[in-house]
Amino acid sequence: MVRPGSDETRWDKHKAASVAGCVADVKMGGIETVNCHARSAHGRDTYIDLTAMPSDANDERRHVIVEVTPRWRVAMARSGVDWETDTLRQRLLGRCVKITGWLLFDREHRGESENTARPGESVWRATAWEVHPITRIETLASCPR
Repeated sequence: MVRPGSDETRWDKHKAASVAGCVADVKMGGIETVNCHARSAHGRDTYIDLTAMPSDANDERRHVIVEVTPRWRVAMARSGVDWETDTLRQRLLGRCVKITGWLLFDREHRGESENTARPGESVWRATAWEVHPITRIETLASCPR
């Protein structure tokens, strides 16, 4: 997902996907249209920043964003699994993971993505493509090469 070049039509938003990578960050998502501009932590997504290599952790232009939605957080809690942002941060930061969910091209972040931003725009991610929502998180023994 970090391959250079315009990628707006590279994948199909009607498909599920699994991606593996190193967790560079876990944080509360922004106030976004997708969650009706919710301001509370419980109404916002959790962003998990993945990189292909641990050495890319400090280069946001190499980050792929995958997201836990409030609805999936509640569903997982009902089955006894804690997907709260703080818990995921403690459990996943610096680890290698395999993330499964649905592909989404997040148009709100087009201008902030290395592969689709115009010159001069502030870039903080590799692509506007995401796995959103995440439906499964697996920790791996080692990072993929």
